[in-house]
Amino acid sequence: MTATAGEPGVRANPTEARDLVERGIAAARGGQRRVAAGLLARALKLDPRDERAWLWLSGVVDDPAQRAFCLQAVLRINPNNPHARRGLAYLERQGTTIARPIADLAPPASTPEPAADAAPAPPPTPTAQARDWWIQWRWQRRETSRVRIVLWVLPIVLLAVALMLHQSVSIARERALAALAAEQEPAFTVETALATPLATPTPIPALEAEPLAVVESLTVSYLTAIDAIRADLRTATVAYRQETSQPGGASINHVAATQRLRATVAQALANLGELRVPGVLLPAHEDYRQGLELELAGLDAILDFYSTYDVANANRAALRFQEARAFIERAQASFQAQRQLLGEMSLTSAYTIR
Repeated sequence: MTATAGEPGVRANPTEARDLVERGIAAARGGQRRVAAGLLARALKLDPRDERAWLWLSGVVDDPAQRAFCLQAVLRINPNNPHARRGLAYLERQGTTIARPIADLAPPASTPEPAADAAPAPPPTPTAQARDWWIQWRWQRRETSRVRIVLWVLPIVLLAVALMLHQSVSIARERALAALAAEQEPAFTVETALATPLATPTPIPALEAEPLAVVESLTVSYLTAIDAIRADLRTATVAYRQETSQPGGASINHVAATQRLRATVAQALANLGELRVPGVLLPAHEDYRQGLELELAGLDAILDFYSTYDVANANRAALRFQEARAFIERAQASFQAQRQLLGEMSLTSAYTIR
C-alpha cells in the first residue's frame, strides 16, 4: 500500500480498489447507476489512478460537467485513451466545456508514481478511507441486527397466530359439543322410566290360533327378552353420558364412546329381530324397532359431526333422537300395559267360580 502523489492523506490500496471497481462495473451493467457510482467513488478514494474506475464513473454520473471531470481524469492517467477523447469531444459538441469536480474525489496527478525503491513515505494520518470502512462496518452491523430481530420476531408472531387459531377452533368445537349434548339429553329414553299415565291395555282376543296359556307364555318370554335388551341399552347409555359429559374431554374419547354405544344399539336391533313376537305386541315391537333404527341414524350423524364439525350433522342427530323418542315411548307404554294385563290375569285362577 503506497501513498498517492500529491495526496499525502490518501492511501493507495490497489487490491481493495480493484475489487470495488469490479463490483461497480457489475452494478453499472445491471442498470444500478447510483450503486455503481458509490462503489466506483470508493474505489477511486483508495486508488485515484485507476483508469477504468474513472472511465466507468463517467458513464454513471448524471451531470455532464462531472462526466467531463471524470474523462479529464482518465486523460491525466492515460493521454492516449480513445474512449475518453471521444467522450470529451462529444461533450464539447453538446456545449459542456467546464468540468465540475465530484465531491471527495480529487483528480489524479499527472506525474508518475514514485519508484518502488524510493524512500517510504511517513505513516499517513487517519483518512477518509478509514472513516468509510468504519461507516460501512457500522451500517452492516445495524442491518445484521435488524435481520436478526426479524428472524426472532417472525416465528413468535406465527406461533401466536397459530395458538389463537387453535383456541378459536377449540372454543367453537366446545360450543358445538355443548349444544349437541343439550339436544341429546332428552333423546336417549331407553333407560328412563315412564312418567306418563299408562294407556288402557288392549284385551287379548277371545279366539286365538294358539291356546291362551301358550299366548301368555310367549308374551312373558318376549317381555323378558325385551327387558334384557333394554337393560343393556340402559347400561351403555349411562356409560356414554359419563364419558361425554366430562368438561374438556378429547374428541377422540367422545368418538370412541359414540362408537361403543352405536355397537350396542346395533346388537339390540339384531337381538330384537330374533325374537318371536306375539300378535298382541306386534305394533309395539315395530315401534321399538323403528325407534332403535332412528337412534342408530342419530349416532351415525354424531360420528359425522366429529369428523367434519358441521353443525348440520348435529342438528340432524338431534332430530333423529327426537323422532326415536316418540316411537320408543309408545312401545314402552304398550309393553307396560301388557305387563299389567298379565299380572291381573295371573291373579285370576283357571278354576274361579263363574
